[in-house]
Amino acid sequence: MFDKEVTTITKSQYLQYLRCNNAFHLIREGMVPKPSSASYGGYLEWGDFLQLCRNQFSDVTSIDKTLDKEESFQKTESLILKKKSIFHAHLRFKEFVSTVEFLEYDCERDGWFLWDFRPIGSIKQDILRSFYFYKQVAEGMSLRILGYKLIRIQTKFVYPGGSIKPEDYLLIEDITPRMDSEMGTRDEEWRSFLEELERTNGQSVQYSFLEAQPSCRSLKICLSPSHCAKGKENAKEIFDFRDSSELAKQWFASGYDSYESVPDSELSPIQKIQKEAHITGNIYFDRKSFETYLSNATKSVAFLDFESINPYIPLYPQTRPFQHIPYLYSLHIWDSENDHLTHKTYLHEDVGSDPRISIMSQLQKDLPPGITIFSFNDFFEKLIIQESAEAFPEFLEFWERVKSMFIDLALPFKKLWIYHPGQNGKASLKEILPCFSTESHTSLSIREGQDANYQYLRLIKKQVTAEEKKRVLEDLKAYCKLDSYGLFLIYRMLQERLSVI
Repeated sequence: MFDKEVTTITKSQYLQYLRCNNAFHLIREGMVPKPSSASYGGYLEWGDFLQLCRNQFSDVTSIDKTLDKEESFQKTESLILKKKSIFHAHLRFKEFVSTVEFLEYDCERDGWFLWDFRPIGSIKQDILRSFYFYKQVAEGMSLRILGYKLIRIQTKFVYPGGSIKPEDYLLIEDITPRMDSEMGTRDEEWRSFLEELERTNGQSVQYSFLEAQPSCRSLKICLSPSHCAKGKENAKEIFDFRDSSELAKQWFASGYDSYESVPDSELSPIQKIQKEAHITGNIYFDRKSFETYLSNATKSVAFLDFESINPYIPLYPQTRPFQHIPYLYSLHIWDSENDHLTHKTYLHEDVGSDPRISIMSQLQKDLPPGITIFSFNDFFEKLIIQESAEAFPEFLEFWERVKSMFIDLALPFKKLWIYHPGQNGKASLKEILPCFSTESHTSLSIREGQDANYQYLRLIKKQVTAEEKKRVLEDLKAYCKLDSYGLFLIYRMLQERLSVI
């Protein structure tokens, strides 16, 4: 009989252990909260994806999600005894519990297949480790496991319109051969996990990322540095050095606690630039590199930013899973000779239709021909235009005309041709903008591109009221506008520096 007093161990905890031993203990003991696994917008599509997967099978009982945990386990055990295939099966053995998307019974071989349904395009280690965890729990329940199967997304699928045909969209893979070939690795991971559980049972765990075999890859993503690296809170600067994840651990172990304390002999050229800027408080500016970088910029310049959705279930004909579909742009145009700034924007408010033709048509009108176009990480903006033009050939001439006019405004910050101490080693637009202007994303309701993606997808899925829709549309425009306006502010700052330094 299952002991309700036993602290259960889930698949997510096991995966956390394999990523970071310390984090596993900290979460299990309630010392730090479990990190959120929720992704922006993913759940909005999950129900439809799950139904497509389940439609591949007939006469299968599903464990109702409204049941409490104990009822779910008992219902699963009852169906297993009857040798019935089960959707959303709840398995448990000793303290280990897991939920399997599909537990399939093979009557000819009198055994079971473990299935997982994942809205992903490729198989990563966590998938294989998840299957292994399911296997351990299932075999602990005396189930004979025959193999492992995965349903994922066929990334080359092009949606033709109408109802999605699961046989074209879904990819069903028998990954038993791969699991078998890597079983030695999986067995060793599991042995290590069990040994750790036994070693730390009822004991206070000592946390340190400076052990002989540290599990921590970087304190920058650590859940609780105060537990794992005592004193790190007073040594933050060395972890802000660019390209320093592994080096910073060594520096911390050596007792370095500031930019100034790390010897120049241990720093790369860009780290030396960063160190000098923080010690002096001065902005580093490589005039020669900027003169070359901006030498071909036209006198009037444009600053362009797109917002997009990238649903894993395609919404519009001739689109692929995960393809970015633009629904909003903000365009600032600056006539430097007359110091005149113009703002143009387009937001596709008809959320039930494909936005690409409207977006491209309006952008073609708003963007003056023959001027330099600045974007932050311009690969994204160029890809948006290119893929839209390939889908709608009437815009191919427009794409050919503008593709050579782009300049990536993120490049100088990545290469440290300019560096402000306030960046603290970061090079995102949201970190850079407050350093060189009075503008910031912190006052906005939407502050991240992922959130913008999610909010527009909510509109498409009719997850908002009419009043909320109006507010979301305004928030989206405000967010996108600040991105392109921020590019203008940064560019003008660079031009001013070139003129006075």
